[in-house]
Amino acid sequence: MRMTHHRGFSLIELMISLTIGLIVLGAASTVYVSTVVNSGASISASRLNQELTTLMSIMVQDIRRAGYWRDAASDPTQNPFNTFDVTALAVRPSTADPSGVGSSGQCILYAYDSNESGLLDNENLFGFRLNNGVVEMRLSGVNTNPRHDLCSNAGDRWEPVTDGNLVRITSLTFDTRDAIAPSTCLNAREPDGLDNGGDSGVDDVREYDCYDTIPASGDLTVETRQISISIEGVLASDTDVRVSVNQLVRVRNDLVRRR
Repeated sequence: MRMTHHRGFSLIELMISLTIGLIVLGAASTVYVSTVVNSGASISASRLNQELTTLMSIMVQDIRRAGYWRDAASDPTQNPFNTFDVTALAVRPSTADPSGVGSSGQCILYAYDSNESGLLDNENLFGFRLNNGVVEMRLSGVNTNPRHDLCSNAGDRWEPVTDGNLVRITSLTFDTRDAIAPSTCLNAREPDGLDNGGDSGVDDVREYDCYDTIPASGDLTVETRQISISIEGVLASDTDVRVSVNQLVRVRNDLVRRR
């Protein structure tokens, strides 16, 4: 009988093969885990960015309508939705200081003729504010209140726009004096041939600007309002994922008032 000899791997060769295999497997696992982690972070950031972008779009579209009145062509100075210190667009520092005055803050109040009635109704009062990490929108108020430009009037109905279980808003700022595109105020009395600015210049630029030179009683002024909005938020489930969104909105209806 003829004997057939078979030769296999030695123990040393088998151990070397196993070692190489483990190294390759470890490298592949590291790449896989890294890919999964990066993909997860990218998806989380995209999700947060989408939430904040949607929120910004809602605020921009609504704030643009501030001061709209069905009968504005008759006499804009009588606009019930643009009455200074009552219904005209106003920014407050925070909900903790609801009556504070400032050009920058976490709360914005305004009104517009949403139902085309021509009259100031409860459903014509709007606003946005940051309250404990959640952005809220004012959907109605009490039209008999003497002031509607305050952030915590009794009877105002505020509803959450963001879900605190999904997104936590860490910062919300409205700024009417943005350095790049600030609001402007024009005094319609100029030119009047007088030095109203007190700087020995007649009808100079300062006199036209009613933010710079205080208007006199009876002056007609027109304010164009630009609002810079900044939002920053994190995911409630992962606070390391942070996104910020910024946008500038021009209010379509100018504030015309008799001083």
